[in-house]
Amino acid sequence: MDSEIWLSLIIPSKSRDDPKLWNLLKSIRTQDFPKDRLETLAITEGTSESAKSIGIRKAKGKVIGILASDNILVYNSFLMTMYLSADLLGACFPSHYAPYGNALNRYFALFGCNDPIPFYLGKNDRLTHYETGYNRLLEGTTLGDNGFFVCKKYIEKTDLDHYFHIDNASELGFTPRRIWGAIIHDTSDSLWTILRKRYHYAMQHGFNKDRRWHMITLKDIPRLVWFVVASLTIIQPLLIACYGYSKVKDKAWFLHPIVCLSFLFLYATMTVHLVLRSFYRWLSVQLGGRKVCSGH
Repeated sequence: MDSEIWLSLIIPSKSRDDPKLWNLLKSIRTQDFPKDRLETLAITEGTSESAKSIGIRKAKGKVIGILASDNILVYNSFLMTMYLSADLLGACFPSHYAPYGNALNRYFALFGCNDPIPFYLGKNDRLTHYETGYNRLLEGTTLGDNGFFVCKKYIEKTDLDHYFHIDNASELGFTPRRIWGAIIHDTSDSLWTILRKRYHYAMQHGFNKDRRWHMITLKDIPRLVWFVVASLTIIQPLLIACYGYSKVKDKAWFLHPIVCLSFLFLYATMTVHLVLRSFYRWLSVQLGGRKVCSGH
């Protein structure tokens, strides 16, 4: 009997007992994708990024789908749609927004990113829901792992020894297509929780020497300054919220001024942390050198 696996789902997770992981697995079971052609790999080894690399190497499927453990698949045809699209295009990812869940999750889905800075830098991986040109490709896009589907023969040629989902996606040599297919990203129950998660992730992965892709480069400085000014003055984020609401009637748009200001203080705190850490290391080296000299 032919038991060829068509699709391998890779799900990094801190624990197999995570309730959100079980919600995702439940939504996978309701899919109309042939179960004998589907492989689901929940990886608890290593960091979230190394887990994806481990999963890619273990996967038997022709197409690989990378999901976050806090994703929920909305429509029963989701996996088949993404599988066929990836097989045709090489790689694809879903539109992301679904009018369900808490306001914070809907807000991030409406803006196409889980952080307002990519939005202001023009590097959000999905179009905001007030933009036109749904199938327009984004240059310099940040390809997240919430429903990223790719043919294994392409992703396994990238640097799996130093896997970071944005970096490896940028090494594919082509831009994945955005395909209609809503997916819920149950990223957080509160603003404080998402800020803490982003802080931890940025400190762990954002300054890693093995990164090939960087969120902020010299040419992004003007946009970054604009984000700071806009966040502090509040007016521009409020205008964007009003415009977004005129296109999609969801009150979650109006979280934008609050989220921008919160993330501004988050990254300001992170910058102070990094400066103090660098100063401490420098001071330790200086004091250590003096002790060695005095010993002689």
